[in-house]
Amino acid sequence: MPDATFPPKFPTNFPTGISAQYIAERGEAIYAEKYRTDLEQNARGKFVAVHIESGEATLGDSGEAAIRAAREKDPSGYFHLIRVGHKAAFEAGWYLSCAR
Repeated sequence: MPDATFPPKFPTNFPTGISAQYIAERGEAIYAEKYRTDLEQNARGKFVAVHIESGEATLGDSGEAAIRAAREKDPSGYFHLIRVGHKAAFEAGWYLSCAR
């Protein structure tokens, strides 16, 4: 049976002056100040959702798990998702191969 909360309902009314860039910058700053050292030693490869207002971090094995757990704590909060020990939460790319 499908989960009644899926797909999640994300806030669509950003407060005046807040942008995706602001959320990312604030989340990265909180992560660097409060969590980076500990998490990169003890939780490398996991995902962390950083609440940009409270500074609380919620850890998960996947990005979806981290966001779901964070939203259970504060359904109307704004979160920045980080993959611990990586430059970005997700990677996209392509490979060129040539069989000869």
